[in-house]
Amino acid sequence: MFFWFFPAQNGNKPDTPVMLWLQGGPGAPSLFGLFNEHGPIQVNDDGSLAERPITWNSLYNLLYIDNPVGTGYSFTSNDDGYARSEDDVARDLYSALTQFFQIYTDYASNPFYVTGESYGGKYVPSIGYKIHVENQDPQVKVKINLVGLSMGNGWTDPYRQYVYGPLLYQIGLIDDNQLFYINLQSDLVRYAISQKRFSDAFTISDSLIDGDLINTTSYFTNVTGLRAYYNYLQTDVSSSISNYVKFITNIDRRRQIHVGNLTFHEDNKVELMLINDVFQSIPSEQLTILFNNYKILIYNGLLDIICAESLTLNWIADLQWSHSNEYKNTSRYIWKVDSTDDQIAGYIKIVYNFILASIRNAGHLVPGDQPRAMLDLLKRFIQLTFVK
Repeated sequence: MFFWFFPAQNGNKPDTPVMLWLQGGPGAPSLFGLFNEHGPIQVNDDGSLAERPITWNSLYNLLYIDNPVGTGYSFTSNDDGYARSEDDVARDLYSALTQFFQIYTDYASNPFYVTGESYGGKYVPSIGYKIHVENQDPQVKVKINLVGLSMGNGWTDPYRQYVYGPLLYQIGLIDDNQLFYINLQSDLVRYAISQKRFSDAFTISDSLIDGDLINTTSYFTNVTGLRAYYNYLQTDVSSSISNYVKFITNIDRRRQIHVGNLTFHEDNKVELMLINDVFQSIPSEQLTILFNNYKILIYNGLLDIICAESLTLNWIADLQWSHSNEYKNTSRYIWKVDSTDDQIAGYIKIVYNFILASIRNAGHLVPGDQPRAMLDLLKRFIQLTFVK
């Protein structure tokens, strides 16, 4: 699997975290996050490079892995190498991580955090649980020092998250008749999930919202006019988010990052191979173990549609863990990056080792939309110190 590692700019101390970043999709390269959200460099419209003014790399060791196999520069020579389930994804990623720490032994004992967004809401807990299980085995030679997990605008529990009708209606994007249709189709999606007809759920949803694999636009796009569902204030995503692709597929760059003539994949083949996985929820038993044993950060940009905060809250509310009752009785509070700021960054709820954050003026891609607030949130999560 292809990876790109950036040692922390402030030096590697024993307590400097190693952060793994996992993009969503499924099938989106993690290099997207590197160049568009929080890596130390970005690609301008003219193809030139610039230092990112606010980068996670200023404080943390960053590890970007194109995940799963078949994504970006992580290649396989035949279809059998593609993942069909989260177990497959976690198996391959765990193998890559153990090899990484065997090579970069200076970082093996550092605190390790798994971070990601969107479909990373499945990747993050899947690899987190895999690491947890493997670390219990006395025969395992490489013990990964897992400390925490972070998921932004994550797709984790499709059954509980698939409630788009009320959301779209309340923000004024659909009318009563459209609400009725979306609610009806959403019920069909959830029914298919309940019957374990996961590919049927995918097909219905693809026509209704996503439009990934169909040959026409989705119902959502037809009635709202929006060509993307990452920020309801924007009609489409900026073309600049693809600047990095031309940069990393350049002949000279290929030589520098040791990928030769490999094809750079950001197509839908990974999604096709995972078609029976997309609408399966992460088992609640796995989430409970992670919540009970590790630091957890879940954050949402409040302008997102596809993985909106209200949808995330649905599955968190139903999760049973050691502090679930405390969670239900804890109020959130206003959060500013600096107490002297005029602007409110968002809202925070803290329960034991779990932090739930809502970020204002941000959509699906929070680190790119609000880099200052996101880095502050990350620092506080690592330190687990929030001051009201």
